[in-house]
Amino acid sequence: MLKSKYNIIICSLVFIAMAGAGCKKIIDIDAPLNQVTTDLVFASDKLATSARSGLFSSLSQTTTQSTNLTVYSSLQADDLLYLSTVGGLQEYNNNSYNALSTGQASIFSEWYAVIYRANAIINGLESSTGASDAIKKQYIAEAKFVRAYCYFNLVNTFGDVPLVLVTDPTITAFQPREATANIYTKIIADLSDAKANLLSDYSATAGDRLGVNKFVATALLARVYLFTGNYAAAETNASEVIASGLYTLIPRATMGTGLFIKNSAESIWQMSPPVVATNQYTNEAATFIPSTTTAVTSFVYRIDPRFTALFETTDLRRINWMNHTTLSGAVYTLPFKYKYRTQALAVTAGVTEFQTVIRLAEVYLIRAEVRARIGTNLTGALSDLNAIQTRAAATLSTITVPATLLSDIALENRKELFCEQAFRWFNLKRTGEADAVLSAIKAGYTPKSKLLPLPQAALDANYTLTQNPGY
Repeated sequence: MLKSKYNIIICSLVFIAMAGAGCKKIIDIDAPLNQVTTDLVFASDKLATSARSGLFSSLSQTTTQSTNLTVYSSLQADDLLYLSTVGGLQEYNNNSYNALSTGQASIFSEWYAVIYRANAIINGLESSTGASDAIKKQYIAEAKFVRAYCYFNLVNTFGDVPLVLVTDPTITAFQPREATANIYTKIIADLSDAKANLLSDYSATAGDRLGVNKFVATALLARVYLFTGNYAAAETNASEVIASGLYTLIPRATMGTGLFIKNSAESIWQMSPPVVATNQYTNEAATFIPSTTTAVTSFVYRIDPRFTALFETTDLRRINWMNHTTLSGAVYTLPFKYKYRTQALAVTAGVTEFQTVIRLAEVYLIRAEVRARIGTNLTGALSDLNAIQTRAAATLSTITVPATLLSDIALENRKELFCEQAFRWFNLKRTGEADAVLSAIKAGYTPKSKLLPLPQAALDANYTLTQNPGY
């Protein structure tokens, strides 16, 4: 903890004691002996590497990233149903959360905790005299990528949020909300810097796709440009990823077992299992798959039957990525992209599954959509769409009329990326369809539901923050 933080605490105490007379003197207090200054943290490549490892582990170990980003957003959208009685999850299922709800507090704080670590690395390495130039270049680029990823999720969850770029609490404590458009400008700047400075392979993480490289940043740039309406830039970046040769769609024969595993050929960026470094299973599997499928009460989640009905019975995603169980005459369909809910099951199978955050199929679908929106390469858009449909053994789209093609791409996006991260939820909001689609099937849905309310604790701590409309 830096000295400045202690200064502001002392200043606040003096201010209170003086009953508003002002803080006339700031008392310097040395950092505790069990804390180290920024200079020491980044005094060598070894120490910088430790800080960088902490950044990625802190991200993968948050419940928001490892579990709730997928679970909450799938419930908020129309892919997943919650069958149990926990109040907070019922709120997401019904889109009925309010300012007194508690779920948004961990989402808000966990993204900002990771951003704090990223800022510490960026600020610390920029001023470090002990770390090598190569380490500085790589780790600053990685931290900017992570910061951009966190802010992308924040603005798509809460809308305008504070844009925190430093660790100094005298600056950050009372930052107001920043316009989403300005945050996207910073996201694009961070990702562009990362793209320019990261390696072109995964050698920085010994080949593991847990690390980020130039094409990971490029793939996320394609997503961000899609969301901001810069379709030409989205197409360019998506094409760079596809043409890189680092990634291939997992073939039809092994898509059920070979896609969501460690370092699969389709994976662009993955997260390691949380908590224990040697774990081989994901929190998503542990959440979605019940310990037994012999009792209705064991089922906590269920894929919405209306969504399941959109698939052809021969679609391999319905066959391989869903688990269908019939009990008392009713079919319960579960997400089954990740197969192993315990370490013992994964070890017995000899498989390690990693949470897959960005994969090649998304990039093909991004390029298909932006090509259809631009309108000058409809044949190319159809080809990208067909690549995903062919792998799934689905009926191929054939029409290149832009409106029809965009509709087919949106449906394919939903089928391909269901119950992964927040794809369906964020896309419903991006395309302006959320109100019409969700109000028709959820009694608790209102237009304000598209954004979570800011946590009350954040509002109490920062008087400059305002609540989202309607809460």
